[in-house]
Amino acid sequence: MTNDSTAQDRQLLHDYSRETRDPYVQRLLAELLGHVNRAGFERTAGAGGGNTRDLGQGQYAVSYAYTPDTTRADHLAVLVHELTHVAVNQAYGSRMLNFPVPPLSAAEENRVRDETPGREEDFQNAALRRTDARRRDAYVDLVIGNVQRLLDELRGSGLPAERQRAIRTKLTDHMRARPYHEYDGVLSHVLTWSDLDGVDRSSAFYRSLTAMVAQTADWRAAGDITLPRRRRGFFRRLGRTLAAALGMSRRR
Repeated sequence: MTNDSTAQDRQLLHDYSRETRDPYVQRLLAELLGHVNRAGFERTAGAGGGNTRDLGQGQYAVSYAYTPDTTRADHLAVLVHELTHVAVNQAYGSRMLNFPVPPLSAAEENRVRDETPGREEDFQNAALRRTDARRRDAYVDLVIGNVQRLLDELRGSGLPAERQRAIRTKLTDHMRARPYHEYDGVLSHVLTWSDLDGVDRSSAFYRSLTAMVAQTADWRAAGDITLPRRRRGFFRRLGRTLAAALGMSRRR
């Protein structure tokens, strides 16, 4: 039997899927609602975002900050964001990293668990260290370039100034902290905000955002990502410049 918040949140997502007229949101929600019964939702007091834990056997626990004055747009955006993490993990089996990674051996799993019990990020970092460095760097190049494009185009989005500030923070803070983990989820989050807050659908921002959302959805459907070939000079200069501006770094 589901708890009250789980039942309410699942219903909220189903209601949103029926009311939205945005084809990109409709496609995203069609994917995410295929996973909604995998997740239990728990509302917590205080500020902050959400957290999704893999419980094993295809089940997940989602907790997120919620107060009586949380807006419907913010509420839905968090739910969509966290369910995107579930969709990512189901697509790639990657500890919710946004692309497939080599599985850890039993010995590596035990070592990480013994060193820092309860820190899922350390399992992710161990898996990233086993991933080809050129592939990791190409992925970060893509993320940095796409984040910068959205930031450049945000002013012409037609969104209210307060929402633009929230999107700017979401793009910079989350991407800066965990680009490998947050890219798909943040795109879903920003798309939900944009839909509910009346984005100008003729704007360059909307066209870029929806192209990125569609690309990540295609990758999840395929179970793998396709990265552009790196142009050494251009991407290295771009990556260094934008990484310095956004505070992002490549993890080795």
